[in-house]
Amino acid sequence: MDIRLFSPYFLGSYGENNHEFEDIFLEFFRDHVYWRRSFHPEDLPPVSILEKQSSHYLETMAKTKQELHKLSADLKQSVPFSNPRYIGHMASDVLLPGMLGQFITALYNPNNVTEEAAPVTVKMELEVGNNLAAMFGYNLDHRNGPVAWGHLTSGGTVANYQSLWMFRSVKYYPLAVKRCGELADIDFVDGKGRSLHHMSTWDLMNLSIDEVIQVRVNCLNQLKAMGDDKYDELIQLLREQRIEHQGHIDFFEQHKELKQPVVLVPATAHYSWVKAMKILGIGSKNLWHVPTDDKMRLDPEALRLLLLKAKSENRTVLAVIGVLGTTEFGTVDPISDIVTLREQMIRDESLNYYIHIDAAWGGYLSSVFRNEDNNLRSHDDVKAGFEHFPSVKVYDAFAALKDTDSITVDPHKLGYMPYGSGAFIARNKNMCGFVVQEAAYVFDKKNRFVEPEPKLNQLGQYIMEGSKPGAAAAASYVAQNVLPLNAEQFGKLPASTIRTTEVFYHKISTLSDKLKGKATLITPMEPDTNLICLAINPAGNASTRVLNDFTRKVFEHIKIEKTTPLFNKEFIGSYTSIFRKNIDDSVAQSLCSKLGLDSGSFVTDIEKAEYQDNALFVLRHTLMNPWLSDDKNGETYLDMYLNYLEETIVSLIEQ
Repeated sequence: MDIRLFSPYFLGSYGENNHEFEDIFLEFFRDHVYWRRSFHPEDLPPVSILEKQSSHYLETMAKTKQELHKLSADLKQSVPFSNPRYIGHMASDVLLPGMLGQFITALYNPNNVTEEAAPVTVKMELEVGNNLAAMFGYNLDHRNGPVAWGHLTSGGTVANYQSLWMFRSVKYYPLAVKRCGELADIDFVDGKGRSLHHMSTWDLMNLSIDEVIQVRVNCLNQLKAMGDDKYDELIQLLREQRIEHQGHIDFFEQHKELKQPVVLVPATAHYSWVKAMKILGIGSKNLWHVPTDDKMRLDPEALRLLLLKAKSENRTVLAVIGVLGTTEFGTVDPISDIVTLREQMIRDESLNYYIHIDAAWGGYLSSVFRNEDNNLRSHDDVKAGFEHFPSVKVYDAFAALKDTDSITVDPHKLGYMPYGSGAFIARNKNMCGFVVQEAAYVFDKKNRFVEPEPKLNQLGQYIMEGSKPGAAAAASYVAQNVLPLNAEQFGKLPASTIRTTEVFYHKISTLSDKLKGKATLITPMEPDTNLICLAINPAGNASTRVLNDFTRKVFEHIKIEKTTPLFNKEFIGSYTSIFRKNIDDSVAQSLCSKLGLDSGSFVTDIEKAEYQDNALFVLRHTLMNPWLSDDKNGETYLDMYLNYLEETIVSLIEQ
């Protein structure tokens, strides 16, 4: 693909599109000023011409400009994410349409908590959510079943929190309805006409999301049939039986047969999941980590065994989390296997769990898998544009997204949007009705949620955040309209970075051959996305500790330090570690064999962390900058980096 295609998309690492940016922004800034002046132009301006000549006014403007000069000077020490010499964390240049959309909308300062505060950008946010849902294969046509819904968050962490928050509300709802029925002498039924009174706690705790939503519909219909006065009384009684009202201690005291639920995540999961368990009061000890395979993907057999363990302990499985592009390695979990395993567990063990996909990193790669009609492309069609990508496992993972319950994705990562912009997407929008929160000064009591169909334009009722910037929604909205989320439009951008990663993968092999006798270079796992790691071991070394010490010295040359000016850095990268406790013996043995290490020096004992024996320290490269393959300097940035890396390794070995 000709990378010149991306020339109008970004401000550019050298600010090449500065005039275009300035002209567009100035045009719409002037338009904004005209908008301000057009609202009751008969009013005299509060800031008079004479006041602008006062000493106070002039002094304040001078102070403002002085502070901005200081700010601008300090910002020169910022990380140059936009430059192709930056190949570290998940950051790059941002799309010009998105940046301009955010800047321009910020002048209007809409608050997307409700349409009253943001009549324009709330609609934009909901459309962004719909576009993301369609990219994942979720249904948006009410005639074809549950309809999806999504909204923006400050980042993927909050979106992950929201998944468990909503899942918990849904999961425990049937028990609250049953208890309410017992107290009010009402026999509520589920979607199949079964009496909740005669269903066991295990059965009620293992209904699907759609089944629980139907329980809620039936419950509300039964209550409404009793008249308004009785309805309000019983709704209050129902609310008092819910876990959100009682809290974990009182709720579990009332339901003594219950134990704390568990959430299963791969060993590679983001640390936000531990925080989520703490924040929600479920407890981090109830976050069970599923071992990974040699590709650093969740091991389906290990997951199956943990699910059976939960069943044997009578533990509710609140959720299984799959990761679509891990933060550390970019690997894609076998989402299809997680979905298939749920079907087996429902059939054989009456065990049902909700599935959330943390696609904060890899979510936007879904655009590569979708045609212009938002239909899934065949594996052969997708693969035709690459040498290796996607493997069967990776393709199946993206194809299975439509069968999951919710997804986290970060526009501010591979969506190339400004920070902070994450997103939460739910397969069934009616999950929102379980977490609705009213506020008299924002949401009219006359419009309170009493029906199964939530009024989702009142965003603040259904999300974890309160005030939220409409400018972030406008940024994604404009960018998605300029570049729709399919393979022929936006998808060409992440597709180009996957091809760059494949080139890089082969070049590492070439560099490894050049360094034979001096050092061993390997990619610990083949890349699933555009993130690739590199392990380096000096020739003849068998100690994990020595490997880690050496790689850290290499990293010193590409890491950001306060003591070293950024302009003195040839390249800027990042690192991660492969912890022995997260992989099984065969995977550890294979890594040691490839690197020439004594497997006895790679241990699981966390107490030996000070000796650096319980993990492999590796270089981590995020190859999302579209200009990495640009060769206007006589060679590509990839080649320049690998030459620099070779010189650094050789120099350190000679030392």
